[in-house]
Amino acid sequence: MNIRYYLFVWFSCYYLFAQGQQLADSLLQAAQNYPQQATETYLRLAQLNSNNPTRAIEYSNQAVDVAASPVQKTKALHFLGNLYFRTGNSSKALQAYKSELEQAQTADLPKQEAEAKSALGAVYFITGNLSESLNQYLQALRYYESSNDKSNILSVYSGLASIYLKQNNFSKSLEYNLKAVQVYEQSANKFKTLMGYDQIGNLYLLQKDYVKANDYLNKSLKLYKELNNRAGEASILIQLGNIQQQSGNTDKAISYYRNSLQLSKELKMLPLQASALNALAVSYETNKLYEYAIDAAKQAKEIAQASNLKIELELSYDILSRLYKKKSDPEKAITFQNLSKELKDSLYNDSTLKQLADLQLRYESEKKQQQLELQQKEQELLEIELTNERITRKRFIYFSIILTIGLIVVFYFYNQNRKFAKHLQQQKVELEKTTEEIIKQKEELGQLNQIKDRFFSIISHDLRNSLTTMKLYFDLISNKTYKPETNHEELTKQISSSVENTIDLLENLLVWAKAQIKGIDFNPKVLQVSDIVQKNVNLLNGSAHQKNIRLENITDEDLYVFADEDMFHLVVRNLLANAIKFTNTGGNVTIHTEENPTHVTVHVTDSGVGIGKESLEKLFTKTQNPSTLGTGNEKGTGLGLMLCKEFVLKNNGQIHVESIQGQGSTFSVSLPKPI
Repeated sequence: MNIRYYLFVWFSCYYLFAQGQQLADSLLQAAQNYPQQATETYLRLAQLNSNNPTRAIEYSNQAVDVAASPVQKTKALHFLGNLYFRTGNSSKALQAYKSELEQAQTADLPKQEAEAKSALGAVYFITGNLSESLNQYLQALRYYESSNDKSNILSVYSGLASIYLKQNNFSKSLEYNLKAVQVYEQSANKFKTLMGYDQIGNLYLLQKDYVKANDYLNKSLKLYKELNNRAGEASILIQLGNIQQQSGNTDKAISYYRNSLQLSKELKMLPLQASALNALAVSYETNKLYEYAIDAAKQAKEIAQASNLKIELELSYDILSRLYKKKSDPEKAITFQNLSKELKDSLYNDSTLKQLADLQLRYESEKKQQQLELQQKEQELLEIELTNERITRKRFIYFSIILTIGLIVVFYFYNQNRKFAKHLQQQKVELEKTTEEIIKQKEELGQLNQIKDRFFSIISHDLRNSLTTMKLYFDLISNKTYKPETNHEELTKQISSSVENTIDLLENLLVWAKAQIKGIDFNPKVLQVSDIVQKNVNLLNGSAHQKNIRLENITDEDLYVFADEDMFHLVVRNLLANAIKFTNTGGNVTIHTEENPTHVTVHVTDSGVGIGKESLEKLFTKTQNPSTLGTGNEKGTGLGLMLCKEFVLKNNGQIHVESIQGQGSTFSVSLPKPI
């Protein structure tokens, strides 16, 4: 949750326990007697009244009014924005942070400017303006990276991960979560340790490893308690509840959510209250406690509306729509469904996605440009040094000529010797280059020999074994003394499987051989993805039926790619055949699609045996790709996956696999859309 990281930073820096009315009175007196220190005094008073937000806001405004310098004013405005952020007044929080940003830019205070932009990123996130949130975070990140401020880099990475998670861009979210973990691993202070536990816990939660996620988030909860950070404790309780909810322990999840809600109410933190109430509503819905669920969702909706928390508001609408549908109140269900759709469209429309992509691309481009400029400056300095060196050398030569003719002769021999040395150096360089080429050719030849040996092995072993099996079967049934036993049907299935594997092997070998000898004709054209997939599903339905495997095509009929038809058929056919081969009897194989602005991705997902980590690293290679038996002892060669990769790359696409051993695999092929 993006709110959690920002609240943690705020409470870690500013939260104090109440220290009594006597201290407050003495601070008020000090503010009057020492006006040059009034800003710091009023901020301390605001800290002492952190459990009374109204009073704390009054003191913060006074701190802003009496600020004597830009640094003091930005600090006071930042603290004021934190108070508004905490109490759910997002519009005033934005106003305070924007004023802080303006002050920092006017006074040329880059550190305060970055802090204001990071804070704006957090507020824009909870109010649903994801593109502006990304923009502010990336601008803050430029400064933090240049100053190597690891603590703030960690916080920004966490915010960026939350933005992409809301957009269902899991790969990008994982990327920034992993970056945050790398920063955490470089330090061991409590702040970074806590943030590291949070990030690692989130990574395991995304991967649905609930045991490890629960372990790390409980470590994080322990540190929050040690720091007496009740806001962080309330936030982490919601995450622990999410783990229990997703793993089916609804009653335990409700307990976590209620504890978080109670803490949030005590701290008067409206954003966390809304999150806890929405989470409670989902758990009550799971337990069919619909009245409780509706009450919780309505409370979350009211808080989100009052505080402009659009992401929580959209979630409340969606929950209420489902609940009223289950309560057989179609009018209210449709009303909240429309509200949810309207708000969701405004948050996650194509324009927002494009803005996010453009902002990320611009940030990466500017970062590369800075690196190029730095390299250019280094090159210019090197050229200046070389020029100075040449000038010095010429002066020395001229002086030598004027000094004595004898030195001219010495210089002549010296110059000749230099030329000779240069010639030797050139010969050495050429020899090294020739040696490198020979080594490279040797390596390529070695790889070709490995490929050759592999394919001769396939032909001599796998093909020969399949043919031998068929010969033995035919010898058996042609024997006049042979009498069919009860296993005759099983034997027939085995020989049928052997024939099918032999045909697949021959087809792949012929395709590979043609590609190696004279190349494959490449004729890309516009293809309907669902049509290609369905033809191959029809082709392999028989194999799936023999193993009682459910083969389901749920691809989108409106999606098209620009690719070679024969190559696309081969790729889909091989991936489906492999999925059936490695799926147990009674399992499932599903083909579905996903699109982005430039590519369409076809996912082939099975519920089979999965692939070990060591074998995953060898897939798609020409010399090491593993060959294993299927769940029905079907033989494979690994040749099909190698051809798949070669054809996908030839069509300007990508192929990727994700697998958990014992839980199945997903092979994904991305191909370009028609222009």
